[in-house]
Amino acid sequence: MRVDETKMCIDLSKKSIKADAIGKAQKRLKKAKAVHTIMRHTALRLNTPVEQLYEAWGWDLYEKAGFDHAFDAFRVALTEPDQVFSKLKISDEHKAVLLDILSKKMASNPLKIRVDFALTCTTYEGVDVIKEALLTAKHEMNTDGWKVDFKMIAPPNYKVEVVTHRKAEGESKLKQALEIIKEVMKRRGGHFKQKSLPTIIGANKDEPDTADLLENMKNRREEQGGEVSAGSSDDEEDNDEGMGDIDIEKDLAVHAVNEDEDEPLEEKKE
Repeated sequence: MRVDETKMCIDLSKKSIKADAIGKAQKRLKKAKAVHTIMRHTALRLNTPVEQLYEAWGWDLYEKAGFDHAFDAFRVALTEPDQVFSKLKISDEHKAVLLDILSKKMASNPLKIRVDFALTCTTYEGVDVIKEALLTAKHEMNTDGWKVDFKMIAPPNYKVEVVTHRKAEGESKLKQALEIIKEVMKRRGGHFKQKSLPTIIGANKDEPDTADLLENMKNRREEQGGEVSAGSSDDEEDNDEGMGDIDIEKDLAVHAVNEDEDEPLEEKKE
């Protein structure tokens, strides 16, 4: 709408944004603010103007890395750095500092995956059969750092949940647990019925995990012949997008950190 050169700021309007697009626009804004927080702290650590970092490799996170947003590239860089930095011209020093900043400021939110099922058994030992099925599955599944929880909703309905950063592995773990329960129930004269597919629940249920981001990146690179051009994303921002007040630390788990310490600083109270 206008540019204030003295205050170095611009006024934007979201009136022209359609109602169903406002949520996407605000989500892109939150991601962009989170990215700039990371870039700014990296610049401070390197004692380099943040504009130089954007020109050197920051904008390439949007244009060449192959992700829908630089924030997604940062998420992948935490676990698969080569998938991101192989497409960037970034020095080893900058890469090391950026990865250190990411490890301190970007919390990786785990996913909670749930499946509902029903168990019935009309034999004399019906209750004991159901207990045996659940305990057997729990014993066999809770290994190698995994924690699979079984809970009763209301007889005969039960649920099994797992919290993980790896969606595909979590779903596979739940499938194995259900197979064990099904086998025990069938062998002891009971009945098993799966009532839902693996479903992600919680605040971050709509966020793709790292595996999904990598798959999307590979598809985009293939479509673009190995390089993604600027503006190819369906979610490119319009020039008159609204700027609403967003709490980045709360919404994206990007924490303010004292550069001399490893622990996040306490969030300021208004």
